[in-house]
Amino acid sequence: MTIAFLALYYWAQNSLVKVQPVDYQDKLQAAQFMKQALETLEQYRLPAVEQTSTSKVNDPLVYTMLGEKDSPITTDEGRIEDKITVLNPNFAAAVVDLLHKVDINKGDTIAVLLTGSMPGANIAVYSAVKALGLHPVIITSVSSSWWGANQPDFTWLDMEKVLLDKGDFSFRSLAASAGGSDDHGGLRLSALGRQMITEAIERNELIHLEQGSLAGNIKGRIELFERLTTLKNYKVLVNVGGGVAALGHRENFYLIPTGFNSRLPSKNYPGRGVVHTFAEAGVPIIHIANVERVARDYNLPVAKLPIPREGVGLVFERNKYSLKIAVIALALMFIILALVKWFDRKHYRWREEKVDKDTI
Repeated sequence: MTIAFLALYYWAQNSLVKVQPVDYQDKLQAAQFMKQALETLEQYRLPAVEQTSTSKVNDPLVYTMLGEKDSPITTDEGRIEDKITVLNPNFAAAVVDLLHKVDINKGDTIAVLLTGSMPGANIAVYSAVKALGLHPVIITSVSSSWWGANQPDFTWLDMEKVLLDKGDFSFRSLAASAGGSDDHGGLRLSALGRQMITEAIERNELIHLEQGSLAGNIKGRIELFERLTTLKNYKVLVNVGGGVAALGHRENFYLIPTGFNSRLPSKNYPGRGVVHTFAEAGVPIIHIANVERVARDYNLPVAKLPIPREGVGLVFERNKYSLKIAVIALALMFIILALVKWFDRKHYRWREEKVDKDTI
């Protein structure tokens, strides 16, 4: 019986099968859209680089999508590992999974808040939005942390304009601000840096959010979102990074849980931003902050080069035990137990037949 039970257990334990989620095609399509968008930016950027430099670019994707450690439009520190992690096209599939935590349908309107810090994550959001057929209303903070879209001639606004012109996406930011600690550049942004950001906003013909204060820029964002529809009509708000106008205070980057939030947790927030206003209107929040956590939740590699091919990771398929085999194994165990019990009864009945009744 022991040998039989061990064999059945081994059979059930090794009955793993790969199961694809119901939204597999949406996720795969989002990953493919992101890969194509990254290739578009490579093809656009590299000819300009080759004209001004004689050095050979070893990794075109990294050269295109990773900026400098510091630049005139850099306002914060950042981890290069995070910037590489979000260049994985499969990160777009993770965003699809987060969006599907909301009852969302094709044509629904969503709000999106971006910064220049993680262009890879921005493209992942755009790719997920395109795959699901959503209508995004987007506002961007242009400045960047280390290794983000911090090249003055190739900001995030320039990147999305290229992707719009090349047909990768049919949408882009509606408005933009400088960003930084007060959404006007903060102390780390020089007059030259502010001017470069202003020029980037102007050459991309966007609304320049410059209300004179952080509170004014937060209010300006809300007013822009409400131009299209009331806040409660947005199905979800997606925030990428730590834009202070989006979050209200730098510490809220950590206080708001990464991932999907049906409602914000009750905490003593040091400041209130756009996400708090949306949350009060009953709109769910997707906060893409701790990139490493998102990657590990979906079994995506962290800071791995070369970039993995699309369609790989737990977001596309998971190992699942075969319920059919488990039920058959359990049924066989019960049958074996019943047989053993039957033979035991027969064995003890024969013993009792050979014993004197009076003795019994």
